[in-house]
Amino acid sequence: MGDEKCMNGIMERKVEKIISDKVNELNRPDLYRQPLVSFSSADDERYDELKKIIGEWHLTPFEFLSDAKSVISYFIPFTKDVTAEPKKMKDGSPLWGEAYQEINRHFNVINEAVSDYLTDLGYSAIGIKPTHTYDPKNLKSMWSHRSAAVIAGLGDFGANRLIITEKGSSGRFCTVITSAVLKTDKVPVENKCLYIKNGTCGLCFKICPVKALSAETMDKFACQDELNKNERLLKETTKLESADTCGKCISICPFAYIE
Repeated sequence: MGDEKCMNGIMERKVEKIISDKVNELNRPDLYRQPLVSFSSADDERYDELKKIIGEWHLTPFEFLSDAKSVISYFIPFTKDVTAEPKKMKDGSPLWGEAYQEINRHFNVINEAVSDYLTDLGYSAIGIKPTHTYDPKNLKSMWSHRSAAVIAGLGDFGANRLIITEKGSSGRFCTVITSAVLKTDKVPVENKCLYIKNGTCGLCFKICPVKALSAETMDKFACQDELNKNERLLKETTKLESADTCGKCISICPFAYIE
């Protein structure tokens, strides 16, 4: 029965609806747009390659869930107003910080709803927390939501490792891993990054307030210091409690927001 459901696309459509409905429950059209959802195979060889690209500490889907068959990747796009604010600010953007904080809190609700649906059908499932999946001492992360999104075809890596989806690069990614077999036939989104295409643009390198970005590398410690500074400032000036954000490199991207 599970295979028949998958062939008919019932499970995929239901997962997409659950994610969409849970985002709508926030009732924040000022912050978020309708999500993008896609699926990849847990045994896609690119997951093993991440141990070489990122490091041995990056886990495969099977290290999260031994009977994993599929990886659900989804993207919550930010609105035009949220997207535009960071590039105009000297320090952290309150609007971007709010969008970041609130969706991070709600990701657990979304992941739980998707997992409950799948487990009710007899499958196993596990949601991966949205942020701070890294060791604070060395900033080595056990899971890359962005890499999973690229493997699922939601977008491709541009300069500074941002991902430009069909709705832009401004937003947040998350992941659920499951033993259900889900369709993985999405046509990958074309890479729109101008720097990758022809070496032009590079605005994300120029806007970084701590010069952490370059074509060759990223100083993740300098970046994290800036995020921590912004979090402290936003705590002092707003009601935000966990907005270690910046967003300037995304906000300045010509493809940060796509209708």
